[in-house]
This record gives sequence, C-alpha cells and structure tokens, in this order.
Amino acid sequence: MAMDGSFEPSALKEASLVATTFQTAGTVLIALLLRLLTRGVPGRFLDYWSVAWAGLSVALVSLNLAFLLGQLFPTPAAWLTRPALAAYCVCEYVFGFYLWAGCRAFARGTEIHRSDWLLLVPPVVFGLVAPAYLPHINVLFPFHAAVFAGFCLLAGLTTIRLRPDNRQTMIGLRLLQVALAGLVLLFGHYAGVMGWLAVRERQTDLHYLHYSSLYDGLVETLLAFGMVVLGTDGVRRMLEAANRELAETNRRLAEASDQLAAAARTDPLTGLLNRRAYDGLLADRAGTPFAGSVGMVDLNFLKRTNDAHGHAAGDAAIQLVARALRARFRITDPVFRMGGDEFMVILEGGRASELANRLSSTDAALRGLRLPGVAGPVDLVIAWGTADFDSAANFPAAVSRADQEMYSCKARRKETASTV
Repeated sequence: MAMDGSFEPSALKEASLVATTFQTAGTVLIALLLRLLTRGVPGRFLDYWSVAWAGLSVALVSLNLAFLLGQLFPTPAAWLTRPALAAYCVCEYVFGFYLWAGCRAFARGTEIHRSDWLLLVPPVVFGLVAPAYLPHINVLFPFHAAVFAGFCLLAGLTTIRLRPDNRQTMIGLRLLQVALAGLVLLFGHYAGVMGWLAVRERQTDLHYLHYSSLYDGLVETLLAFGMVVLGTDGVRRMLEAANRELAETNRRLAEASDQLAAAARTDPLTGLLNRRAYDGLLADRAGTPFAGSVGMVDLNFLKRTNDAHGHAAGDAAIQLVARALRARFRITDPVFRMGGDEFMVILEGGRASELANRLSSTDAALRGLRLPGVAGPVDLVIAWGTADFDSAANFPAAVSRADQEMYSCKARRKETASTV
C-alpha cells in the first residue's frame, strides 16, 4: 500500500502484497496453534491470546481485501476500501486488547472484567468512524499505529515485574517482552514517520515502508514463539503438578498398605505381634537357618482379676505384662501375644538360660503396679518356660517343651504367689 493513499502498480506493491499475504497466513496458523494449546493448558491467558491472534488474522485479511479492491477499482475506490479499512482497524484493536488481557492474566491471574471493556470502546469507535473521514491510508495510519502501539505498551508493562524462577518460563517471558517492545517501537515509528509524511507538502515515498509487513511479521513471529513457549511451559508445569500429586497419592497408598499390613500383624490391645505374624515368621524361616530359644509366658490369675475388678483391670494387666516383656528384649526379638493371657518370645541366636533370666527380670518388674478399679498396688504373677531349637523343623517341638515347662511353673507359682 503506497504512502500517498493509492495502490501503486509497481514491484514494491507486489512485494508488499506478498509480505502481507505471508504475514496473514502465519497469523492464522499461530491463532490455530494457540487455540489447540488452550485445550491442554489451565489458565485464561492462552484463551485471550488465541482470541487476539484470531482478531489479527481477520484484520490482515481485511487489509489485503482493501489492497485488492484498490487494485480492481483504482478510481474511485474509497467507498469500497473504507469498510475493509474499518474492519482492519477494529480487529487490530481487538488484537491489542486481548494481547494486554492475556499478558495481565499470565502475570496476575486476572480475568477480563466489565470495566475493562471501557479501554476498548474509544479505539473501536475511532476505527469505525475514522476511515469515513480519513480515507487515505497515509492520513489514517499514523493515528492507528499510535493506538496499536499503546495497547502493546500496556501489555508489556503488565509483565515487567514478573521474576519467574523457572528457566523455560523466563525464556518465554523474555521473548514475549522483547517482541512487545519491538511492536511498540515499530508502530510508534510508523506513527511518527507516516505522520511526518502526511503533513509534508511534497510527497515522499520511503521504499523501506513497503516492507513493513515483513518487519511486523518477524516481530509477531517472535511474539508468537514466546507465547508458545509459555504455553508449553504451562503444560510442563501441569504435568509436573500431576506427577507430584500422583507420587503423593502413591506414597499415601503405600503408607496405608503398610499400616494395614502392620495392623493385620499387630495385636490391638498390646501392640505386640499377633498369631498371624507368628505364622508369617514360621513361613519366612522355613528352609533357612533358624536357631535360638523360645519362651512361653502366661499371666496367672487373669480370670480372677476380671471377675473381681472387671475387664478394664484385666486388660490393663495384660498391657503391663506386654510392656515389661517388650522393655527387656531387643527390637529384633519378636514378642507375640498368642491369645488371652499367653505370650511367646523368640530369642534368635540365644540360649534358653539367657531367655529364662530375662523372663525372671520381667517377673520382678511386675510388682506394686496399679490397675483401674483396684484400690491398692498389685503384684502381677507370670509363669514361663523356655526351650532351645536349632532349626525351623524342630521349632514346633521346642514350643511344645517350653509350653509344658510354663504350665509346670504356673502350677508351682499358684501355690505361693499373692493374688489380687
């Protein structure tokens, strides 16, 4: 498009048309790409940017249409080109408005409010009315370029305080900011130079302005690239957040599974291992070296305690025996509550004599204890038996011997132990 308002039949005209056509095609592709990204990226900024590029596509199509109409109807063509120029102006202002809205949404997460439309109304009114009174492009364009540069400046200012901590986000943001600065400089330059040309009495054709579509296209490509980088970075951050959430869910499931497994192997009253854990230990030790000593322990007079003082006192007595047993063995020495008032201790790698000494120490620790519902201190009495084993195969026989010894001890202690 010539600077004197006509559409000149020259090589420069053809170059300008080709550049504008490629700019239009590229803009349409960018609009489609951003629209596709909006389907996978959370946030409104890509929605606004995709609308912006759609508006710019329509604006460039309108400009090309005005150019072609000027070629087909060279004299007079104003009544044909004015609607196309109006559409070009209005759609470029829509691009500028949504460009600013998208930058603000990216920087602050702010969506378009009703009051924001007041920013767009004056430029749109100007774009609709100005072509009727300023039909020559060299008169219209300086005003149009100034308005468009203002939108780009506003868009750039909304991102100036952003300090991303991610490298990819920083790269995309810097590309966006450089491109916005380039658009401000380009269109500010167009407003100044073409305004100067419009007031000169002698018309001057600055040939480099015929390639303005090429300059604009290059800067807009950089702008689009920055937007795509920010959009794909949004996809990356969304996937990372999803992965973190999935990892946290898996961790919680693993913890819950471990807790369920532990609960299934733990006696709820005492916190000791239960019979299921005992069966699991035998299954794990089958066919492997397994030697040591086993002790069977029984709490005397539990039924009498329950009958005289209630089950709360009996449960407390069982808990006190379990606590005393656990305190006198290593964390690696399994202690089981086999049911009721019966307990089992396995001292892997130890001898029955050592195990018997520890059980005797346990018995001594159960003197002068307090039970709920009982007025005075209580001496709890346990009976025990121990036996050695040298393999998993003869472990059951060792348990049987320890059990028999425990019952013998129980009978002897009933005759001498004080009761509750």
